[in-house]
Amino acid sequence: MNVEVKTTAGQAMGIVSIVLAVISLILAFIPCIGFVALLPAALALIFSIISIIQATNGYGSKGLGIGALIVSVLSIFLAVLWLTVISSGFSVLKDLDKHPDKIEIFGRELEKELNDANIQIRIETDSMVKTLRQLEGESDSIKVVTIKKSKASKGGDTQGARITIDTDSVQIRIEATEKKKK
Repeated sequence: MNVEVKTTAGQAMGIVSIVLAVISLILAFIPCIGFVALLPAALALIFSIISIIQATNGYGSKGLGIGALIVSVLSIFLAVLWLTVISSGFSVLKDLDKHPDKIEIFGRELEKELNDANIQIRIETDSMVKTLRQLEGESDSIKVVTIKKSKASKGGDTQGARITIDTDSVQIRIEATEKKKK
């Protein structure tokens, strides 16, 4: 009769690998520096494989090693995803640097569209009230929000809208008129 005796083989490596895997997972979720998780995730992957091998040879529990293996693979996936996003962002910036005329064309077209739409934004503020609120640590409360849509004018070629937001210290007025296309 063969009786398998459970041992603690692989437990130390399993603990080390799960700690490294959790650290790498936390690092992998941080935007823009998530790729830094590659190093602790790779170490966790190696240590988890060693833990599983030790546990198999010494009749120990493989749970920590398998858990660390799964978490480290997830961390590596997330880190590689961040690395891909960052590298593609650099390639887009490199392409924009090669074609500065496209940026200027886009800027001119955007400016033309805003001028054609005749959008005006006006913010009126009482600086004394705003300064006192900042010193007191209070935030503004919105008093009135009005939205008015104007119908076509006499000539029938324009329409518009006005949004007014009144707070304790600021009045924001956005007016937009649009010429109807014939």
